[in-house]
Amino acid sequence: MAKKDNQQTVLFSPDGKESVVGAVKHDSTKQTTKKKVNYFKWLVKSWMHPAAETEGSKWFGITTLIGELLLFFVALYAFFHKALANTVFDINNIFYMLNGGKSNAAEILVYSKLFLYSLISIAVILGGTYLINRYLVSGERESFWDYMNRVAHYSGLNVIFTLIILVLGVIGVGGRVISILTVFSLFIFGIAVLVAVVGRSNEEGLDKVYAGIVTGLVIGLGYFVFYLLASRILLSILSIGMSALMQMMLGQ
Repeated sequence: MAKKDNQQTVLFSPDGKESVVGAVKHDSTKQTTKKKVNYFKWLVKSWMHPAAETEGSKWFGITTLIGELLLFFVALYAFFHKALANTVFDINNIFYMLNGGKSNAAEILVYSKLFLYSLISIAVILGGTYLINRYLVSGERESFWDYMNRVAHYSGLNVIFTLIILVLGVIGVGGRVISILTVFSLFIFGIAVLVAVVGRSNEEGLDKVYAGIVTGLVIGLGYFVFYLLASRILLSILSIGMSALMQMMLGQ
């Protein structure tokens, strides 16, 4: 015999004993429900425990990554204006050359191009590695926004580095420190993407070693795409920098 009591099923055995079935299903489901945190708490947790699974709104990841990029270019703008303010170099002429001798709004165009190229590079990396994670590694039905949230959470320290770069840029000092922090931020972003993919690897998908290799190739492809798009500007900056250094040495 059996009877239902408050969504619980009570079974009676032939000897008269009772047993309860399905008593904790509702409670266990309730306990596994994650509570979303606000952006500030999400960001702080990314500094304290980057690898922790922190539930947040779907826009946290993309907001963080684009925000870091915007602050970085604001820092570069401030740094170049501060650094060249008391030199013989005209910043307008420099950016006119960087833009290929076109347009009076050359400085804005150069920054806009570099920002766009950076977005394309990030899109290649995140888009490619998301497909690897979804179809070759884990097979989990994770949305692209959740994947971006994980990558941004793993690379949360880059927010701190970007703020340091911004402060140094506004002051107009620490060119070497800015360069080192920029390279380090790119390294952390690459590691975050690698962990986001390899960390979800299971027996049904690619082996973790092969997943890491394929992910590394996609990351390298994204950086290479940026180089191809921005190579002329970057080589011009290098050439101008070398010329400025030679003039400073001859002036001494």
